[in-house]
Amino acid sequence: MAASTHLMTWKEFEQLPDEHAEILEGELVILPPPKSKHSRIAMKMAEFLLLLQDRGRGKVLCKAGFKISEEPPSWFRPDVCFLKMERVRATGAAEYFLGAPELAVEIVSPSETAEMLHHKIDLLLGAGSLAVWAVHIPRRKVRVYLPDGSSFCRGIDDVLTMPEVLPGWELPVAKIFVE
Repeated sequence: MAASTHLMTWKEFEQLPDEHAEILEGELVILPPPKSKHSRIAMKMAEFLLLLQDRGRGKVLCKAGFKISEEPPSWFRPDVCFLKMERVRATGAAEYFLGAPELAVEIVSPSETAEMLHHKIDLLLGAGSLAVWAVHIPRRKVRVYLPDGSSFCRGIDDVLTMPEVLPGWELPVAKIFVE
């Protein structure tokens, strides 16, 4: 992952070509394209979350853009996210979603440092996410981060839940990593 030393403005950021870039408090971060396993896990997470969408609770999106803050500029593109329908309807087709998604799922990339991941998680939770899930592929675990500052890990024998958005919804972690 490469980061610039020049702090960007919104105008400069929006002029960039469409690539895998994010801006964290004015600092441009360019990530390499996701590899095969990363993409497959992200797609699985989206499929599992579609149950929420099918129940009319919200919308599951992949690589959607979220404008977290104006000053300093922060913009993310989570691998997968879930938004309540009211927020989807309130955002015009030519606009970014404002604030953070209710649930953000980040597939942790080998090029991403722990410091960068935690910085993103802190910004997402500070901007309104009810939960951020960090999927660690080699360890076959999901770390769940909550707005109160707590986090916990779910391993291959555990079950993920999302009571903040859909009480009763469950996903066995093992299903995420099955080929």
